[in-house]
Amino acid sequence: MKEMNENQIIIGVEDFAKVSTNEFDSGHDWWHLNRVRNLALHLQQAENIGNRFTIEIAALLHDIDDKKFRKGGDVVAETLISDMLQELGVGEGITQEVIRINKYISFSSEAKTIIKSSEFLIVQDADRLDAIGAIGVARAFNYGGFRNNAIYIPDSKGSEKDASTIGHFYDKLLKLKDMMNTPTAKKLAEKRHIILEQFLNKFYEEWNFASPDNH
Repeated sequence: MKEMNENQIIIGVEDFAKVSTNEFDSGHDWWHLNRVRNLALHLQQAENIGNRFTIEIAALLHDIDDKKFRKGGDVVAETLISDMLQELGVGEGITQEVIRINKYISFSSEAKTIIKSSEFLIVQDADRLDAIGAIGVARAFNYGGFRNNAIYIPDSKGSEKDASTIGHFYDKLLKLKDMMNTPTAKKLAEKRHIILEQFLNKFYEEWNFASPDNH
């Protein structure tokens, strides 16, 4: 009976997550949430830490409060999540942990919390893994296009004034490999990091293209 109840709750959370992100760009949409959920469950199984049910819910809801897409006057995500999980019959302990993960998981907000449960570490790793590798490259340029950011601003990569997508690689993406929490995520990140480096090498090669006739 417990398993059936949990399955029903997950379906309800999925429905809520789909509606809540339907106006986000396609790098932060339902499919991103689903990929992070699958990565998180893989990490949980491999590391054998954390509550699997909590991890799955938190992964599905981790981007609901993404400040890049929130509008003035929106209901606070903490309230939305709390009300929804309460309606589904989720216990207070799990609800509060899911809310805390949602609040502090982001690259910019992590430093604001010193409490990092196994569930937090797993979901954070999964979210960061989806930001690198081939999918990470695709997501970066998708969001850059969504915001009409420059693809590349020569001689400014990594600077605070560089709002280009290539600049984002240096501001964040290339740092993520060394920020993973679990051994399994670290191994996966090594492979995905190489893809970022290979992409940048090819990008600069094409950007700085010179005809053989000019050599």
